[in-house]
Amino acid sequence: MSTTHWSTCVLGDVLSPNTDAIDVDPISRYQQVTIKLWGRGVVPRGEITGADIKGTARTRVRTGQFIVSKIDARNGAMGIVPPELDGALASNDFPAFDVDAQRLRPAFLSWLCRTSSFVDLCKRASEGTTNRKRLSNVRMLKLTISLPPPEEQDRILRTLEA
Repeated sequence: MSTTHWSTCVLGDVLSPNTDAIDVDPISRYQQVTIKLWGRGVVPRGEITGADIKGTARTRVRTGQFIVSKIDARNGAMGIVPPELDGALASNDFPAFDVDAQRLRPAFLSWLCRTSSFVDLCKRASEGTTNRKRLSNVRMLKLTISLPPPEEQDRILRTLEA
């Protein structure tokens, strides 16, 4: 696979922060989201009543958004929100981002974020002491990646999914 026609891209050019915050209703039930380590996926954390949620606001995530664990990004805890978690709630430790699908296919990002080179980038965008390193959204959005044209992303995806 030749990467000579790939361009470089700053993540902030293809990812924008999800701002869909909701006020938690104490009597409603909400599906929560969590992220498994080492690229194993974005999965349900379980349902909870609003009264059991600490704080009064949460972020609602949508299918196809990129979501990352600030605490465990250095351990590969990131991925794409699957359809079954559309509308689920994420804590402040799980920022989500809308993906510019015209330039970066969410499915391609799903594969890309599982690579050791992408996880290493996230490690470099983390701040803090050894056991308390947290991903900085600001630093992450300034990271540069190699990005194939959309048609090449589609071709790579067909190969990976075959």
